[in-house]
Amino acid sequence: MGGSERILVDLTTHLAHLDPVVACPPGALSDALREQGVRVFPLRRRRLELRATVRDRLEKPLRLAGQAVEVHELAAALRPRALVAWGTRAAIECAVAVRRIDPTPGLVFQNNDLLQGPWIARAARAAARRADLIISLSATIARDLDPGGALEDRSVVVAPGVDLDSYDHIPPPDGRPNALLLGAMVGWKRPRLALEAVALAARELPDITLTVAGPVIDERGERLAEALRRRAGEPDLAGRVRLAGSLEDPRTALAEASCLLHCADCEPYGMVIVEALASGRPVVAPAACGPAEVVPPECGRLFVPGDARAAADALVGLFRTPGLAARVGEAGRRRAERVYDVRDSSRRWSELVEETASRHRAGEVRVTATPRPQAPAGTGTAMVTVLHDSEPEVTALLRSARQHLPGARIVAIDSGSNDGGAHVVRRLDGAATVVKLDRNVGFGRGCNLAMESVREPVTILVNPDVELLDSSLAELAAEVLREDRPERLLAPLVIRPVGRREPSAHNEPGTPAELARAIVPAAALPRSLRTALEPWRSDRPRMVGWAVGCCLVARTDTLRRLGPFDDSAFMYAEDLDLGLRATDAGIETWFWPTARVLHHRAHASDRVFGGEPFGLLAARRREVVRRWRGSRRQNIDDGVQLTTFTNRLAIKALLGRATARERRQAAALLRARRTRRTD
Repeated sequence: MGGSERILVDLTTHLAHLDPVVACPPGALSDALREQGVRVFPLRRRRLELRATVRDRLEKPLRLAGQAVEVHELAAALRPRALVAWGTRAAIECAVAVRRIDPTPGLVFQNNDLLQGPWIARAARAAARRADLIISLSATIARDLDPGGALEDRSVVVAPGVDLDSYDHIPPPDGRPNALLLGAMVGWKRPRLALEAVALAARELPDITLTVAGPVIDERGERLAEALRRRAGEPDLAGRVRLAGSLEDPRTALAEASCLLHCADCEPYGMVIVEALASGRPVVAPAACGPAEVVPPECGRLFVPGDARAAADALVGLFRTPGLAARVGEAGRRRAERVYDVRDSSRRWSELVEETASRHRAGEVRVTATPRPQAPAGTGTAMVTVLHDSEPEVTALLRSARQHLPGARIVAIDSGSNDGGAHVVRRLDGAATVVKLDRNVGFGRGCNLAMESVREPVTILVNPDVELLDSSLAELAAEVLREDRPERLLAPLVIRPVGRREPSAHNEPGTPAELARAIVPAAALPRSLRTALEPWRSDRPRMVGWAVGCCLVARTDTLRRLGPFDDSAFMYAEDLDLGLRATDAGIETWFWPTARVLHHRAHASDRVFGGEPFGLLAARRREVVRRWRGSRRQNIDDGVQLTTFTNRLAIKALLGRATARERRQAAALLRARRTRRTD
């Protein structure tokens, strides 16, 4: 990871009170964030480097637009108070992404780099004008974005720090002087200058060596590394230079170094310089840009940018006097303790973001008949779940419930499990009610049994493979208790682990809206028509025919009156059955996207069936539709389903994508129809 990525990991580690969520492509950054317990939603991999080829520059607008669409969909679903654009390209994307999100999140531009070229500069400054807050790593970066000071009212510099404790026990260097060049193998870092400086310094410091450490990230980096190897083999540097390659932890190289040698002509900030100070290592760097802000005279030696002779003189001046390098390194450690403690920088950063989000929302007026629930969130609510070999999933569910709905009481039915799910529930929530059954009775019947133990006025029916993302289910609990509204089943927006919405709210089977959706792809329609045909895409509450049962909220007496589920159904279509019966009983089902949950999907059925049981799914849907809407509606729904599968198959085939799933779905439906006629 580069310095900007390391800063992000360190920052989020200290922001647990804000419950941060990060969206980024799979890779080292996402892995490091997950290791720290940060929730990550993946974005599609796109080549978006600002320093790139001519072709990349031509294609970049389309790639940025594609990623902006992804960010918009995720932000519209999560409804964060603040959207932080981490870097220039993210700011360009997010400035577009926040449009048409209601309520609009506060936009924070985390400004980490210098602008690359006039087009990028123009787009970045346009994004900055839309931002509510601009946080720059250094004054150099801030001036580059806003040279005229037009954005002074929303711009601030927060220099990121490091975990000082992790650099506290690096012993002082001994023996021959060893300079360390630490950074990615890219031309603008000027690694060749470091070799030339050491070659010149060696005339007066015959024992000096150089270690070059950092990853090779592209073909140009490979060519640069090869050029450095050739130069290191020449007589004036032979045996003096070691190319160490990529490092997992910079502290290893810093422990072996006598000083950090940094050669980029204009480094925007220089996280590695701060790490060197924290390690008690003197810094030799150009007297410009970020290093000039970070390194005062007592902590290192600065030289004229691009001047190998000046860099060599700085090295000689540092090491020629015995003990000087150690004293300068100690001064650097004291400066790091005073200025670059990650706890202080994280606290300042979070205060700025929270203040901006609060100020951004200050003008909003929300009119509700029932006041928002007071802490602890979830009071007066029972959360009902049914386990079947669900230990990992229910662990995540209960931890998220404890964080976001600490007032809710857990009622868990352990339906013939062979793992420790029931024990986990008791361990994580001592007040939970756990009923252990000796066989698997299915989700629906398990929920019905659990309702016997519910005393609270509101019940949340939730799959064990769901996680709460925030306290928004408490708002649904308050909504269902409103006396000026009829009885309702409320379904939150459901988000998949990949960050996209799950199709969780639907029109009734076999209706004209469903037929239209099967014939015309919803994505090709205007937004108003699209949400009418696919209600789960809506950003506003709306009545629907039925909702997926992974998470439903209702009054407890409403659910008891409905069942809530059909006791005779073991698996699948219980939610469709509930929605149709609720409609017949005069109880509306509403999709309520201001609340949201994360759904990992089909954890138990995948283990039992080895995948999606399309035959059982088709048979159960047909059975429920026929039972509550008659054979005519069932036949119409069969046609709608078959048309949907066929159209998806054709579109995927044209795009060169796999069609096996649609083929299996269509075949299963046809088999179910034949089986019914035979019966």
